[in-house]
Order: sequence, then C-alpha cells, then structure tokens
Amino acid sequence: MSEPPPGAVLMMNSTGFVGATSATDVAVPPDALGAVAFQYVFDKKGDPSEIMITLNSFFTTLIVQKLPYKSTDFTPIANLALDPFYLWVNEDSPWKTAQDFVTAAKADSLVVAGTGSKQEDEALFDRIQVLASTKPFKYVPQSGGGTVAAALAGHQGGVVATVNNPSEGKGLYSGSPRKLRPLCTFEPSSPTAGTFKDLATCKSQGLAIDDYFIVRSIMAAPGLSAGQQAFWVDVFKKVYESDDWKKFMTDNELKPDFRSGAEFQKLVADYQKLHEDIAKQFNWVQ
Repeated sequence: MSEPPPGAVLMMNSTGFVGATSATDVAVPPDALGAVAFQYVFDKKGDPSEIMITLNSFFTTLIVQKLPYKSTDFTPIANLALDPFYLWVNEDSPWKTAQDFVTAAKADSLVVAGTGSKQEDEALFDRIQVLASTKPFKYVPQSGGGTVAAALAGHQGGVVATVNNPSEGKGLYSGSPRKLRPLCTFEPSSPTAGTFKDLATCKSQGLAIDDYFIVRSIMAAPGLSAGQQAFWVDVFKKVYESDDWKKFMTDNELKPDFRSGAEFQKLVADYQKLHEDIAKQFNWVQ
C-alpha cells in the first residue's frame, strides 16, 4: 500500500511543476536550486515529504562539484518526458546537414555555445568531438537556452552552432524573418508531429548519436520505503496523464516518456555512468 507524506517540499531545478494532488501542500524553499537542492534533499534521508524536479544537471553537478553522493543514492520516482537535442545553425549558414557541420569541424575548431559549463550541452559537443574525430570545439557557456539561441542568431563571439532543445530555438525558427534552423535531431527517429515534423535524424546524416536527452524527472530523498515511493509514483503518473502536462509537452516539443521502478532506475544509472565517463575523458574534475 502506498503511504502519503504529511506534506511536501518540492525542490525546484530550472523547470516548473505542473499538477498537484489536493492532499499535497507544495512549498518551495528560497534558493532551492542545483547543488543546494540536491544537498537539502539528500540530508532528508527517509523523509517522504521531500522531492525534487531534476534535469541532467542532477548528474553533472554532483560529479563536477565532487559532492559525496551520486544520483543513484536518491530514491527514484519517475521520468515524465525526454527533451531532445537538435543541432542548430544560423539561417544564413552554408551547412545543410550534420555531415556539412562535421566536415567544417574537422577543418577548424568551431565556436559553439551552450547552457552552462560542464553540463549537458558541453557533454554533447564532447561526444560529437570523440565520435566524429573533429577538432576540439571552442565552447562558450551561456546563462540559459534563450541566451544560447540569441548568441547563435546574432553571431555573438563567432558562434556558429548550438545543440539547444527544440523549445529554445523554436521562436527564432518560426518567426519572420527566420534566424535559426535545425540541421538534425539527436533522436532515434524523426518527429512525427509539431513544428519540426520530419526533421532528419543526425544519425541518418552520419552523426550517430541518438541516445542523449534532457531527462525531466522526479527524485526523492534517500531511503524511502517501497510504499512511500509508490505513493509518489502514483502522484506523478496522474500528473503525466493530465491535460496540463500533455499540453506542456506538446507546446515544448517534448517526447512523452513515463518510466518508474526498475526501468527508471536503469535510466538514472546509465546517465550517471555516461556523465562520469565524459567528465573523466575531458578532465571536467580537477
């Protein structure tokens, strides 16, 4: 039987919370972001009222800041969506495919931009460098997806490419005049609906990465009982099935992806190892 907590403290991590049960009071402590959120929830071992929304920074922050625990030490609740990466260029770029981009990157160290340093965007460019044997990219960190898109649209600092999520470049792609365009998506198959329907996969253009997404997930404090974990899985299954969440996914070009239990636990473990390997290979941790 699932066991409801008496209340809930929801630790926010750069995305919003959609949906809540009438039995749950949601409180968001001030400055509850990144490592602060992770440490706060980790310290609440066994407390079922402490949960947090996580993205890939959940893995990179713990590794880069050398915190004394891993993502796998928390109680996994559920994944709610996958946010794909696209390879973006300015509308005036001569490149038409991922292979055009790779050819240019083999000839010169290209200036690229992404959100933060030693986070998911840089991780993906590092993977491209290894897979395609390009020259090292000149990576320019930005404060967020919007500033990344603006840097590419304005050729700021010579930026020629990004790996933004679709929602981050959508406005500059759909607007008039068009400022950005995606060359391809790092997904196993092309989108079947939405603004980017039938966009080619990067794999089909010779850049075979199709297994890396922003994972939009829910994690809880370590040490929850099976019943407490089951309660939160049920809550977020209802969130996932709600009209609000379905609209949010559609509006932001997210891939519906509900996982819990062993399937979600494996996703967390796989992403933990992937980011550990990248951090080691590219000397992210000194």
